[in-house]
Amino acid sequence: MTATVSTRIEEGMLLEIDKLSKERQMDRASLLRNLIVEGLVIEKKKKVMSMYKERRISIAKAAEMLNIDLWQMIDIIKEENLYIDYSEEELKEDLEGIN
Repeated sequence: MTATVSTRIEEGMLLEIDKLSKERQMDRASLLRNLIVEGLVIEKKKKVMSMYKERRISIAKAAEMLNIDLWQMIDIIKEENLYIDYSEEELKEDLEGIN
């Protein structure tokens, strides 16, 4: 199901959108949809990483929430220069999930 959404944007931003749509050889609506999806992915990652930093979720739960595997999550943690907080209990839980 789709829905139509309208919003007001500044003229300068519209010019940037049109310039980018030409560069990517896309119509304006397709570009805006792609930008919204990209923005949502970024915001979701920020939220999950914040939850992980605050130790509200495990590394496995963070990976699950981002729909990636554990190794990809470890790579993200390294890129963010974060400490991998992985307890023995979490390891047991993750190993049970594999079997």
